[in-house]
Amino acid sequence: MAKEEEDDKLPDKHAAKEFYAKYEPKEILGRGISSTVRRCIDKETGKEYAAKIIDLSSDSPSEMTSLEATKQEIEILRHVVGHPYIIELQDVFESPTFIFLVFELCKNGELFDYLTSVVALSEKKTRYIMKQILEGVRHIHSKNVVHRDLKPENILLDDNLNIKITDFGFAKQLIDAEELQDLCGTPGYLAPETLRCNMIEDSPGYSFEVDIWACGVIMYTLLVGCPPFWHRKQMVMLRNIMEGKFSFSSPEWNDISDAPKDLITKLLVVDPKSRISIEDALTHPFFHTMLFDQDIASLKQSLRRDSRRYSKISQIALKIHHRVFDPRQKFQWAIRVVRAMVRIQRLKYTPEPLSLETARFDPYRLRLLRKVVDGCAFRVYGHWVKKGEGQNRAALFENLPKTDLKQIYVNNLNNFT
Repeated sequence: MAKEEEDDKLPDKHAAKEFYAKYEPKEILGRGISSTVRRCIDKETGKEYAAKIIDLSSDSPSEMTSLEATKQEIEILRHVVGHPYIIELQDVFESPTFIFLVFELCKNGELFDYLTSVVALSEKKTRYIMKQILEGVRHIHSKNVVHRDLKPENILLDDNLNIKITDFGFAKQLIDAEELQDLCGTPGYLAPETLRCNMIEDSPGYSFEVDIWACGVIMYTLLVGCPPFWHRKQMVMLRNIMEGKFSFSSPEWNDISDAPKDLITKLLVVDPKSRISIEDALTHPFFHTMLFDQDIASLKQSLRRDSRRYSKISQIALKIHHRVFDPRQKFQWAIRVVRAMVRIQRLKYTPEPLSLETARFDPYRLRLLRKVVDGCAFRVYGHWVKKGEGQNRAALFENLPKTDLKQIYVNNLNNFT
């Protein structure tokens, strides 16, 4: 019975015989307002794909039809094709009532869902993902296309957790330094200039820089598990965006180094002309960590001459100088030295040891407990939860005794009399 109900939801086979001749539709992967995404299998090769089935029957004559919007998206997708971090459009089938878009299948789903499951990413994983996002955006911009709706929900992850930028429904190809005026995108990721030109008369339009702003919002969100401008009152959130009002004051930022904070600060600049470019963002120190290119001289220069580490390094260098060259041993030694230097540099970001006293009065201050609390908040509320400037999700679970209203009444009565 369930199988029959599932089949009833599929488009009429007579109306889309070309699609059904080549692909076999399977289970539903997701739903939209007027579309459904299904896993499908190529009957000839057995390869899996994702088919986005768009229903054209709900089109309103007064608005841009789904057919026109979809054809515009197809044109953009074909224009930006050929990059490893852009979703690949495999096939297109059109019938009187449906359009079938067949994409490569990304089995790990949306970056948003992945982030929800892990709450926040390490600097290493954030670096890996953000480098791919920026490279994908650079390719899009090189084709004179602005995406306008970059967010974790529109970034898919393949089997190897490589990203694929998708959903080009709001994308637009710019001609001759054209500036846009229309308001589109997702509120929390809108750039200040997008809001300004729709709220203030005679304001200039916006261009490619809106995607760079969205990259800054995504990077902030990946590192700490909440967007920089989120507020339960949308007007307050929009005002924060227009003023560029965000901070690194929440406890999560205590464990994060200065390089990613500096890059976020340069990405989230209110003035689009002063905002960092994609090229400069990709050459930022956050993406260029030193690993094995340090020698003894540079290490010694970073230490005081009267320090124990300096003398120890000098002794090791002396021994190596009088010893037969051994590549394996030198490589192992280099690894130990680099690890030691990294640990020294990161001492100020090392979280404090677990303390029962601290855990009793301020559990959110401890990194180990903070991850547990954040995970619980996501499972309970199912969305971003932020508690003001110095956010503390642990406050959501506090069970403190309520104020004795009767006692307050008695006190006020005594004061009055």
